[in-house]
Amino acid sequence: MRTNLRDAECYPMSKASDSPSDADFPLVIKPRYGSGSKNVTVVLNASEYEKYATRLNLKSGEFLRESFVEGKEYGINAAVIEGEYIHVLARKKLLTPPPYRQSVGYVATPEIAAISERLKEVVKRLKLKNCLMHADVILRENGKPFVIELAPRPSGHYLTSDFVEIATGVNLTREWLNFVLNKPFSFEPKFLKSAMIKYFDFDYGVVPPNFSEIKDECGIVKFKCGDLKNLGEVKDGASLISRGYAIIIAESEEECLEKAGALMSKFTRIKE
Repeated sequence: MRTNLRDAECYPMSKASDSPSDADFPLVIKPRYGSGSKNVTVVLNASEYEKYATRLNLKSGEFLRESFVEGKEYGINAAVIEGEYIHVLARKKLLTPPPYRQSVGYVATPEIAAISERLKEVVKRLKLKNCLMHADVILRENGKPFVIELAPRPSGHYLTSDFVEIATGVNLTREWLNFVLNKPFSFEPKFLKSAMIKYFDFDYGVVPPNFSEIKDECGIVKFKCGDLKNLGEVKDGASLISRGYAIIIAESEEECLEKAGALMSKFTRIKE
């Protein structure tokens, strides 16, 4: 018998569902349908569960309950050509604390062999043939990957459009069009830069700096800035994406993080 692709307990929640026991926590609640991490919630204990059960109407039949898997989280950009998985970029996630665990930044990182091997298995089992692909994966302490989700489409949040090409030299959209038009194409990375994309995840209103004045100091190679006057808590992708981002290049991951911290300190808080 074939094993399940995802080795974590996952149950549809319904009116007949019993409340989880203490041994079930922490757990993840997620909608059965949707996108952008909306209403994906980490629940740490029974009292939190009761709070979210009321607020989200968890027994409506529209939610799943899943084991919480611990480890480092990564986003993966890849392509599948004639059933063969082609790795393009691994992105280490910078996450908000529970309950939402929304990514507020990504750091380009070298390919992780265990993740690629697992995604090759998943691609084969799902019989994917030709597509761009992105995946979210947890790498557990024992080195075993857990696939949170996988989609046969390019990733959003300015990753496909901007970050992947800056970090690897691969323009995923251009290479995909070349493939479908029977022109020469290549998804193999040309290089891997120490790069990160940082979203402006403030939970209060701010005035942005003059980016042209700080771009060299903070290593900024590209940015986009929205209206940051009235900001709330980052809960999902929709609450983050319109704010904007900066892509930073440095000599190492540590320097990327330092420059991102310096950048965020340049914003001025709006007094209430």
